[in-house]
Amino acid sequence: MSLLRNHIVLMFIYAVATGIFFALLWKETRAERIRTFLVIFCSLFFGGIALAWTMFPFPLR
Repeated sequence: MSLLRNHIVLMFIYAVATGIFFALLWKETRAERIRTFLVIFCSLFFGGIALAWTMFPFPLR
């Protein structure tokens, strides 16, 4: 299986890119940028995993 076809890897890359983008866009100091990046990254990555586990008992079919 290719590494870029793995959903977890793609979710990780997306969370990193989005976190970097918004941290650089919204904050001025280095400390604020790092904190904002971590909050956005953890929200997207771990929130996605939590949502997936929440939806697991309810299959489409």
